[in-house]
Amino acid sequence: MQQINKIFIIHENDEWIEPLRVHLFDLQAPFEEWHMDKVKINTLNNPPIGVFYNRMSASSHTRGHHYAPEYTAVVLNWLEFHNRRVINNSRALSVELSKSLQYSELQKEGIQIPKTVYATGKAQLLHLGQNFKLPFIAKHNRAGRGLGIRLFNDYTGFEQYVTSDEFEESRDGITLLQEYIKPKTDTIIRTEFVGSQFLYAVQVDTSKGFELCPADACNLEDEYCPANATGNKFMILENFSNQILDKYQRVLKNNDIEIAGVEFLENDKGELFTYDINTNTNYNSIAENLSDLKGMKSIADFLNSELQKVN
Repeated sequence: MQQINKIFIIHENDEWIEPLRVHLFDLQAPFEEWHMDKVKINTLNNPPIGVFYNRMSASSHTRGHHYAPEYTAVVLNWLEFHNRRVINNSRALSVELSKSLQYSELQKEGIQIPKTVYATGKAQLLHLGQNFKLPFIAKHNRAGRGLGIRLFNDYTGFEQYVTSDEFEESRDGITLLQEYIKPKTDTIIRTEFVGSQFLYAVQVDTSKGFELCPADACNLEDEYCPANATGNKFMILENFSNQILDKYQRVLKNNDIEIAGVEFLENDKGELFTYDINTNTNYNSIAENLSDLKGMKSIADFLNSELQKVN
């Protein structure tokens, strides 16, 4: 019996995959899910033939999947050794898991980021904080979902936090101190790319706080997650155009990233500061209901077209 080539979705969050499932079913595209805390893979065997889409998240440990990214790296290495078609490959995974790597790759293309320093351990963190211009934020190097983000207006408050039981260490032990950027308006922009091409930009209202934005104190509120359908904080910007998109595409190409969201804000001087690359991008259904542009449908179409190229 001839084997059917499939799309394989590598992930650790069933809920986030549901919109993609719907569109793949509509296309009648054969697919299989590899949940990295459940799948059983024997790397002594050759991988199946197909297209492999990596949707591993840096915040997987917050859902109890502590080593899913590490196992994903093993699986991606195995797939790449056997020359399988991998979308968002092992290099893309490395970018997803490290703000430090994201920022260095952005700076290579002349993209401005907030001033940032890195620390491991409380002693080093406190030392760096003493000399860092206020106000500043602390955040995790291996992040997602706004992990570890706190805004500090004085060093005393920062010291009290770091030395308290409330201090939350990054999954990789590296904490960032980052300058506070006051936004021109209470919004940030998230630019979406699918198949290495710009899809759309979405404006996010941050007037009540936004966990991923270095311009804000940012409580961890699920309502600001793009995957959450509630609220109307997300608005797709029709016909968005900015020269920074070309730079973003170069960064993504340099790192083998084919599907991603890249976020930036504008300060009152009109300067753009980019602060996040998310290779596990989600989309807001309310915003998309008001537009002809659909993120997960575009991904499903792209995956299906790539599957047709596989022999």
